[in-house]
Amino acid sequence: MIGAGPDGLVAVLLAGGRGSRLGDLTARQSKPAVEFTGGRRIVDFVMGNAIQSGIDAMIVCTQWQPDTLVAHLRAHWAAGFARGLVFRDGADVAQSGGYLGTAHAVACNAAELDGAGAREVLVLAADHIYAMDYREMVAVHRAVGLPVTVAALPVAREAARSFGVFETRGPCHAVRFLEKPDDPPAMFGNPDRALISMGIYIFNWAWLRDVIGQDATGSCQVPLDFGNDLLPRAVERGEVGVYCFSTPGVEEPPYWRDVGTVSALTDARADLAGDNPPIPLPVYPVAASGSG
Repeated sequence: MIGAGPDGLVAVLLAGGRGSRLGDLTARQSKPAVEFTGGRRIVDFVMGNAIQSGIDAMIVCTQWQPDTLVAHLRAHWAAGFARGLVFRDGADVAQSGGYLGTAHAVACNAAELDGAGAREVLVLAADHIYAMDYREMVAVHRAVGLPVTVAALPVAREAARSFGVFETRGPCHAVRFLEKPDDPPAMFGNPDRALISMGIYIFNWAWLRDVIGQDATGSCQVPLDFGNDLLPRAVERGEVGVYCFSTPGVEEPPYWRDVGTVSALTDARADLAGDNPPIPLPVYPVAASGSG
């Protein structure tokens, strides 16, 4: 069992992906467990972000070949989560035999979040390479006052065609969410860039609990996905805020990579292995004897 911090924030890490485009690298382990560089694994970046952001309570949702990932997180990161780091595998939690989508994974762990006294839930993906302090996003979420906040990265409009893209009213209130649009809408205040979803969400738990509520039997069978199912409907209702992940005064967006293919993973490894890496490698909270 985990406990929420004084501010009621609990993180949920979605770490069950197979990453089939990575071929043999994920034949016997999940995508987040794939080796990166400097003795690190892909998952270490989000874990380092969480620790640096003061998050000390996390549910890790696993599914595909979880053993390597779980062993690595227990050995290298568990000591940094004073209020608990717990693992919930889809085969054990969902009556269907597995999580059927990102929102379904959270729904299947609703009792754990209720028991923790969660007031807000930070949902994170375990397979992206970036450095981010989530405290700023949390502050924006609370200041705007909408039940949902999604992190978005400003990229060149032509590059946004491969992602989910937000159109906003003003800098932070989403009015449309378009999946891989041919003509991405420009971000507020910059006609050359568009805001793509980073797959990082903050939800008011009472709101999300109502939206993904289990049926009367508690079987949790509804296959909901945040990006495809829940988010577009919430945007239509005016319930979604957008947190623009950028560096003030810097034109180029912060470093963020989705390493879903072998070539993308190879490029990101090279980026961080050079003499002047765009972001630092994560630092384990305790001394470790190996890479897991």
